[in-house]
Amino acid sequence: MYDLHAHILPGVDDGPASMDVSLEIARAAAKNGTQVMLATPHRKDVTEDWSVDHIRSLVDELNALVQAEGLDFRLLLGMENHLDADLPGEVSAGRALPMNGSRYILVEMPFFGRPDFIESSLAEVMDLGLVPVLAHPERIEVFQQDVGLLQQFLALGMLSQITAGSLLGQWGDEVKAFTVELLHLGLAHIIASDTHSPQAPRPPGLAEGAEAAALVVGTANAQDMVLSTPKAIMENLSF
Repeated sequence: MYDLHAHILPGVDDGPASMDVSLEIARAAAKNGTQVMLATPHRKDVTEDWSVDHIRSLVDELNALVQAEGLDFRLLLGMENHLDADLPGEVSAGRALPMNGSRYILVEMPFFGRPDFIESSLAEVMDLGLVPVLAHPERIEVFQQDVGLLQQFLALGMLSQITAGSLLGQWGDEVKAFTVELLHLGLAHIIASDTHSPQAPRPPGLAEGAEAAALVVGTANAQDMVLSTPKAIMENLSF
């Protein structure tokens, strides 16, 4: 499986504090069936406290440790990019990273409210030739209140990434029900873990999320969400 949203790099954001714990996440992910994971540290944490060069070096270090253990697991680099008025400029400056250097970019909408820059910033990002992949829309207030807005964005060519834990009740019954609704409506393209730790409450388990999604959309569609679709994104392909 391919996991496109993961806070696995040590000491960068609210993910693991040490490389030892990062390696535990990699082990747990590999055991769960994830072969490729995209590290997606928060853009603001990287730009305010670290650097792109620093997170690249952490990816290299963790991959070396994984290889030394012989794990069937590989880490690639992306970023969870908070949507704000600065995002298009940060992309152009190389401080807001796309997913594995592709034309796809993971974008986190504001959790609350509906700032007036949302549509314009997303349009500017798309004008740069990038495809926004909207992170965990099931947890975003504006989509919870107006699912039609998510439909509008996806009609423009954006993609939607739901979180495995949302399907398992990690964020409560209301978020779980809304996630199922998004699946029924065909408004979810990818399942990712959004892992922050090797075990609960935010483990790197995609298999359980795919099993839960299969009860809603069928096994083949659920597998596409953790395999063929995220693989195509990592490889910068259309699908």
